[in-house]
Amino acid sequence: MNYKLFIAIRYLFSKKRHNTINLITWVSMMGVAIGTMALIVVLSVMNGFESLVQNSFSAFDPSLKILPCEGKAFSTQDSLIQKAKALKTYTAWCEVIEQDGLVAFKDQQTPAIIKGVDYNYGTIINSETIMWDGTMEFDDAYNNQNLAAIGIGMAERINSGVDLLQPLTLYAPKNRKVNLARPDANFTQTTFYNNGIFCVMQPKYDDNLVVMPINTVRKAYQLSDDYVTSIEIKCATEKVKSTKKQLQTILSEQYIILDQYEQQADFYRITKIEKWTTFMILCFIVMIATFNIIGSLSMIIIEKKEDIALFNSLGATRRNIQKLFTIEGSLISTLGMTIGAILGIILVLLQQQFGFITTGTQIYPVELQLFDVVAVIAIVLLMGFLSSLYTVKKMRNEE
Repeated sequence: MNYKLFIAIRYLFSKKRHNTINLITWVSMMGVAIGTMALIVVLSVMNGFESLVQNSFSAFDPSLKILPCEGKAFSTQDSLIQKAKALKTYTAWCEVIEQDGLVAFKDQQTPAIIKGVDYNYGTIINSETIMWDGTMEFDDAYNNQNLAAIGIGMAERINSGVDLLQPLTLYAPKNRKVNLARPDANFTQTTFYNNGIFCVMQPKYDDNLVVMPINTVRKAYQLSDDYVTSIEIKCATEKVKSTKKQLQTILSEQYIILDQYEQQADFYRITKIEKWTTFMILCFIVMIATFNIIGSLSMIIIEKKEDIALFNSLGATRRNIQKLFTIEGSLISTLGMTIGAILGIILVLLQQQFGFITTGTQIYPVELQLFDVVAVIAIVLLMGFLSSLYTVKKMRNEE
């Protein structure tokens, strides 16, 4: 063992002449431990919430989504779209129309996003996982009437449950000049029945979305049979990248192909910013904790002045003595970091396994990621080393 490391370990665990030095050293160590544990736990909690929201998005977002580069809509008769549809790498292809509308039930009204879909839409999104009540299957119309599924937030707002007896009304704006004398003439009215209520745990869907057959939407908005605003595709997870690449080759620069991550790019970007902003704030707190190392190491150096004189007489250079006390300070931060990392990992794993902490009826989500642990360890060790180096350099300048 290197003699400098050996002596530093002896200094760390040996009893000091002044108990105050022992106390300050262990307080410094515990401060680093608590900061490290907090970093690991908080980052794991943020990872857990990110995964929870990501899973809710992935339950409603298709594997791939085709959008036009310019404008809002395009024709399914486009030769490029027909060529893309001929691919055999996907498992489902769904034409989609999204339009703004107004939904009314009894005396309640609310603006909504109307999403017209093909009958295979339930396959695209695996609708069974998000249905709170009823179904999103529209094959069997009720007495030749229109069926639809609405978000749980909208259902609460207009007091509508799954009900095949009392219809809702969709008011769709007509594509013609506005009649100011008769505002009601500016809208078509389409009645439909609530066949299902879905819950994605995302307000953008739960509070605003109505899903109904695409033919109903085309009729309500007086659109042509080849009019769509997007095409949603489902394919096996391992084929998403290859399918996207093939579609990009076929559709050239006229269309955009988005995977699930790109469909929610803003959310993921904001989540990452929040996570690493929190990380920097907690790092600042840990940095304040490492300031205690400066105090404890300074007192150890003062107490060991006789030893330093002895080392000089034995031939130790000033540089070697500086390294010794730098190692001493690094050991304090390393031991604190190790204790904190172990405690943080244990707490996260216990929460993952047993779910001691809950939010209402749901287990508080946590997810431990190796990169986060490595990043925390690296930053704490770096701050501990820099604090020790600063203390030793300052003591040298004062000599």
